[in-house]
Amino acid sequence: MLELLVIIPFVLLAAAGLAREYSFWKGGGGGHVQTCRKISVVIPMRGVHAATEENLRALTSQKVSTEVEYVFVVDSAADPAYEVAKRYGRVLHSEGEGKSAALATALRKATGDCIVFADDDIRPGPHWLEEMTAPLSSYTAVTTYRWYLGRGLCHKVRLAISNMGFPAMLDRRSRFVWGGSTAFRRDFAEKTRLADRLPRYVSDDYAVYSAIKEYGGGIWFAKGAIAPTPDPDCKLGEAFWWGVRQILMVKWHAPAGWYAGLVIYTLGFLLSVALPAAGLLTGDRWLLAGLALHPINLLKDAVRARGVRKHAGVPISPATVVATWAVGNFVIPLAVWTSAFVKCVSWRGRRICRQ
Repeated sequence: MLELLVIIPFVLLAAAGLAREYSFWKGGGGGHVQTCRKISVVIPMRGVHAATEENLRALTSQKVSTEVEYVFVVDSAADPAYEVAKRYGRVLHSEGEGKSAALATALRKATGDCIVFADDDIRPGPHWLEEMTAPLSSYTAVTTYRWYLGRGLCHKVRLAISNMGFPAMLDRRSRFVWGGSTAFRRDFAEKTRLADRLPRYVSDDYAVYSAIKEYGGGIWFAKGAIAPTPDPDCKLGEAFWWGVRQILMVKWHAPAGWYAGLVIYTLGFLLSVALPAAGLLTGDRWLLAGLALHPINLLKDAVRARGVRKHAGVPISPATVVATWAVGNFVIPLAVWTSAFVKCVSWRGRRICRQ
């Protein structure tokens, strides 16, 4: 009976999450009018992969109602990314080490009155850039999120961990900016000295986010700009440690959120997986109460996938939703627990450590 009393708050919390998910995706896109005179799309690159060329073609083939320049930043002309990038836009050499320094380099030399930071691993639809910049008529920054495309267990691991970020995006009070697609105006960057701020942060997302919060600005989430992300070279171990790295960024820059996640995912695993498994082994039916969480969480994932398909046109099959939900029940708590003991991560050839 005690188990039932413990599980009820979690069931109510899961149901509230489902209702919020449904309400968010039911809404429209906002109907904003483009006010940018020129857009600078900044894309830092290090190395190339199987999908790079097609991704860059998608990024530079946007249907947008204003002038656009594409600015790529590489470490040096010896980087294989240099030869690829120069076919699609202007290429700069980074004046520092790491992604944040590369973005700062481009920010100082970009000429647009609106700036978009983008990752080279996304393959956005043709209206992505318009969706990312038109809301700047009303908001300080615009952000979106990615949706991984692929097959097999590795893809499901990466997608499950990546989608941990969606719930925070649904509410303006908890929304952050995702560095893979974030837009803002030049005057905001100048007033907050963003180019000087960026190199001080391991994560460019948190550098921009902290500037927005200090500025007192608002963030718009562009549903129609959600970025399909092909993952043709996915390797299971790399995908898991990539997930741990994403969680570590939260731990390092927003520790309160990380501690909350540690508690929620630990209790969720105990109530919905560990205790029901013990109940099946012992025959104690009260231990099975946590199974009530599964259909709610699965339905929430299905609502999200339907919303992403509706607003951004990303193809998502029901089988992918079910498989990703099933894998997430195990891999997400494991990644969160692992992040409690890891102090260093490797990121595109760089080793980054925090005590």
